[in-house]
Amino acid sequence: MSNKWISQATIKNYLRGKISRSPTSSPLGIGRRPRLIVADFRAAIPSCGFSANLLTVLATASNQSIGNKVADFLVSTVNRQLRSFRIENCSGAGYPDKVLRRLADSRLFVFELKATSEFDCNDSNRIVLTSSSQKLRRYFSSPINHLLATACYRLDGTQIEVQNLRLDFLEPTTPVNVRLEASVSQRLLARGAHANFTL
Repeated sequence: MSNKWISQATIKNYLRGKISRSPTSSPLGIGRRPRLIVADFRAAIPSCGFSANLLTVLATASNQSIGNKVADFLVSTVNRQLRSFRIENCSGAGYPDKVLRRLADSRLFVFELKATSEFDCNDSNRIVLTSSSQKLRRYFSSPINHLLATACYRLDGTQIEVQNLRLDFLEPTTPVNVRLEASVSQRLLARGAHANFTL
């Protein structure tokens, strides 16, 4: 593993289909800072008592609804036990949904939280991170450190037990799939200066 987290410039290169190392990656890299984050979470998780502190959901809840409830439940529970960091919402649509704030100096880290029934190393289903860097540019300044958290849970009827939390500190060397996309809306079409005809 290299000693750099993935930077905003690298995200842009990924979106352009160019995978390269950004010169603006964090100088502290994968060394001290992630170790502090891992240590805080490692101390917090056992204190959450997830094996006895179960989440109840409706029997008709969809997988997406369950995932959202697990994420909210985990954040509220873990935040009560964290000492040096706090997970907070990142307002607005798009990536990321949340930020991790370092309490000592209010430094913000990208914190994207996903929930799944298990982490399967052979599962090739897409985990969408971002298709636009607009929100990143609005809330963060370079270098931007990206942390992907995956909460694994067990569903028994309507009872959910959070079993573990995986933290991935994304780097320029992290393999990603890139799918570029262009889209329009009726609003954009109506505002466009192009020729159009309604027949």
